[in-house]
Amino acid sequence: MSYPALFSILFFSVCIVSMVSGVLVLLNNPKAPGNRCFFAMIIAINFWSVGLAFANIAPDAATCNTWRHVSAVGWGTVYAITLHFFLIITGKKTLLKKWWFYIFLYLPAIICLLAFAIPSGLNPNPYNLQRTEFGWVNVKTIAEHNIWDWIFRAYYIGYAVTGLILVRQWGRKSSEHNIKMQSRIIFLSFAGALILASITDVLLGNFFAQLPQMAPIILLIPIIAIYHAIEKYGFIVSRPVKERTSYIRIIISATLYVVLSLMQVISSTSNSMVTIGGLSNAAFQGIITQLQVFIAIYLVLTENKPGYITALLLNAGSIFSSTGFMIQQKTAQALPGVISYLSVLLIIVLINSYKKKTAAYIEKIDNQRKNLEESEKKLYQMAYYDSLTGLHNREWFIDYLNKSIHAARRRVCLIGVILIDLDSFKSINDTMGHSFGDQVLRLLARQLSSCIREEDAIARFGGDEFLIMVSNISNLEDLHRITGRIMRVFQTPISLQNIEYFITASIGVAVYPEDGLNAETLIKNADIAMDIAKSKGKNQCVYCTSSIKEDTIKKMELTNQLYRTLERKELFLHYQPQVKADTQKITGFEALLRWNNKKYRLVTPDVFIPMAEQTRLIRSIGLWVFQTACEQLKVFQDRFHEDFSMSINLSIEQLRDDDIANKINNILRDTGTNAANIQIEITESIAFDEDTVILQRLEELKKLGVSIAIDDFGTGFSSFDRLRTFPIDLLKIDICFVHGISSGSQKDRSIIKSIIQLAKNLGMETLAEGVETRDQFLYLQEIGCNYMQGYYFYKPMPAKEIASLLQAKPEETPGPGD
Repeated sequence: MSYPALFSILFFSVCIVSMVSGVLVLLNNPKAPGNRCFFAMIIAINFWSVGLAFANIAPDAATCNTWRHVSAVGWGTVYAITLHFFLIITGKKTLLKKWWFYIFLYLPAIICLLAFAIPSGLNPNPYNLQRTEFGWVNVKTIAEHNIWDWIFRAYYIGYAVTGLILVRQWGRKSSEHNIKMQSRIIFLSFAGALILASITDVLLGNFFAQLPQMAPIILLIPIIAIYHAIEKYGFIVSRPVKERTSYIRIIISATLYVVLSLMQVISSTSNSMVTIGGLSNAAFQGIITQLQVFIAIYLVLTENKPGYITALLLNAGSIFSSTGFMIQQKTAQALPGVISYLSVLLIIVLINSYKKKTAAYIEKIDNQRKNLEESEKKLYQMAYYDSLTGLHNREWFIDYLNKSIHAARRRVCLIGVILIDLDSFKSINDTMGHSFGDQVLRLLARQLSSCIREEDAIARFGGDEFLIMVSNISNLEDLHRITGRIMRVFQTPISLQNIEYFITASIGVAVYPEDGLNAETLIKNADIAMDIAKSKGKNQCVYCTSSIKEDTIKKMELTNQLYRTLERKELFLHYQPQVKADTQKITGFEALLRWNNKKYRLVTPDVFIPMAEQTRLIRSIGLWVFQTACEQLKVFQDRFHEDFSMSINLSIEQLRDDDIANKINNILRDTGTNAANIQIEITESIAFDEDTVILQRLEELKKLGVSIAIDDFGTGFSSFDRLRTFPIDLLKIDICFVHGISSGSQKDRSIIKSIIQLAKNLGMETLAEGVETRDQFLYLQEIGCNYMQGYYFYKPMPAKEIASLLQAKPEETPGPGD
């Protein structure tokens, strides 16, 4: 193959490759000015390349001159279009909005078209053509250059340099990485192309008369560079391309296709290629056609949209050239080839159509897979993370703790489980709002996370509670250091919205294996220790101990057994006599509840009464006490014919029962008890509770005819307004003041005297409980206390002993100390 034909093949290849790039950019966004300008630049390069391709293999100077005029349409306009493109991508919108600017921008291009592309008298001899072994070249010395040549030189150098400056400044001024990379790629590619084109076209092609113009081939460098910027960096004038394109395969395939086309043309016109290797001319052309078919299908299968467009252009070119050959030669020799190309064109379209459908299905499957993965991540996040603080949640913590326990068994080490509960956090939510409380929790979560080591774990247990696992520790001293760091977090105020807040916490700690062998047990024991910290005054850290666990187990067992105490008849009453101060005669009794448990034997009231109140069993138990006490009072009255009274305690939980007055009235009626002989005792804390229901219930009870007594008076939050408002008949002086009499405390004596005087002034009576010595009795008698109760007189006794006591001295008044 001759050198001129080889160069023509290169020029045609430039057309194919550049046209593919231009079409792809235009298809991505046809309305974008930059995309349109880039495509116009590709069209100009194609005019330049096609003109040079035909001019280089022209049989004579006249034909070459004609094709040179065609080529001038491309190289005469490409520099103006390129500068226009640079102005668009660099954002020179102010200039581009002025209509007159386009006149100045394209004026040099119009002059070049008039001087070099359109035959006229303006430039009668634009070319000095000479044939070389490489093809036709335009040879002009400096002396032979006319004014139009110098105008063109100034035009292309000025526009090229201006464009490079614009691109360079665009990259320097921008702070975005992508724009900087785009600017660098475009600047280097265009600058390199300008230098190479000047060397090949001006020096080698013009002054030394060797090579044809190489500029169109060299311009492939910046064209492919721009497309690379589009693909990799999401270039400003187009959407980024999803899949990478192999331009090497496209260029090689397109070049091979053009070479085969030229061989086909040569074989059709040259007698030297009638037979090759024993093949006929028709067979040879058929083989070439099949090879072209293979190349076209290969491109559309391997290179997606760029390959599809290249294959379309190559086959369209073959169809036009073959059709033109048939018309020119007036022969049907090329008809099979035309049919083959048309078939291939249809096959290419079908393959591309099915590829699009397949790609759509694959994309849909990929999207579904991505959605599933995202859903799995969201589900995992929801299942094992706390949405507010970003910490792990309870479920994850328990699972991780069990795994850590399994590992600790092998390593023989300790694990600490720390449960943190914020003190009075509800007040923050109530006063500042829940959104503010959420900010506090997030801040504390970060601070607590900073207290632990990398191998430890932290989770939000729920509400205002946090769990921390300290793993792989050899002794308790390490755990004490960490809990010390945690406590110091709460010693420093937190600052939110320029306001400081002091927040404290109660902390419970359980240690594996001493306090449990699994996560559930360890967390439970840490919770128990935290409750102890709360009960001791909060803002402290308590480690779980064997005694704490034993007490908790006992409390839990007693609470469970409390439900069946009435059924098992384990509850019973003791009665402590109350005496009149001046005669020491028994006037009544206080019913005191006792519990004889099968396992723990006698359980004191201070242990099981709070349990009964927490479980609300006190309501049923309290009614049993009331009925039993009334029945026993009736027995005492009927047997000994005395108008005894009975004091019965009611808890705040009983008073919150809307129907308590009705239930007590039914008991009084059923037992035949006179309401005037029943005295209901309530503690001072109940009497002065802010709940308005308490006053309502006491008034309802008072209407039944019972009397109301305040127990432990003077130890709570006394209120003169409540004493005035509530229907109170008797004040019971607390034992702590009575014991102060024996110790010689003048303050206690003064308090007792004040209480008695206050009661008299308000029309109430007084009863001193816990009287144990003679001097206590004498002092209380002296200052006018109405009634007394205590071991100095009688201890609490079963009903049988009370009956025996009353039977032994039915008419006698017992003396002090008897």
